[in-house]
Amino acid sequence: MLRKLFALVVMLGGASLLGTAFYIHSYSEPDQMPQAAAIVVLSGPGANTPGLSGETLDRVSRGIELWQAGHAPVLVMSGGGTDGVPRHADRMMAFAEAQGVPADALLGERASGSTLQNAWFTGALPEIDPGAPVIVVTNRYHLPRAWASFRWAGFERITLAAADTGPVEITPGILAEGLKWPMNIARAAGAQLAMAAGAEEAVVLPWLE
Repeated sequence: MLRKLFALVVMLGGASLLGTAFYIHSYSEPDQMPQAAAIVVLSGPGANTPGLSGETLDRVSRGIELWQAGHAPVLVMSGGGTDGVPRHADRMMAFAEAQGVPADALLGERASGSTLQNAWFTGALPEIDPGAPVIVVTNRYHLPRAWASFRWAGFERITLAAADTGPVEITPGILAEGLKWPMNIARAAGAQLAMAAGAEEAVVLPWLE
């Protein structure tokens, strides 16, 4: 039984990596980025380092670029963090303000520790309507899982925007997609079943981290 389960996980992981590679290769944005109610920027690996760097910096910079182009009135920075250090969202918002984005155009989602939680807690912000169009910003390899997570959380009209361009380097983040896809599917399905059975959100949501 364990051998079969391991084989299934390996197969799903391999399929996830192949799908991710195909998506990266075939990705293209709309010729004209649509208008949206909000632009949601997801924090990336390494976001616990001081300031902003790496993927998180790229994602925030792309979100600011889209906001400056007038594609949405609100820029949402989504990312929690470790106790004792500033939340990812707060550092992302501080960077955006330093780049000229006014504080009243910024929202922070500070509770999430995973892509599923990014989606769920963003949808729970009182200023955000999951039925309204949103633009989700992250790296190309992460866009398919981000889209699936936001759809699961009830968002209906999602446009994806990549923070990176050009050749893609093989990074731990890309390789981890092979494990994160099956894990996300299992966690999302388990959380949905538990809440349908009457479990409190406060009990279930930590499973998604």
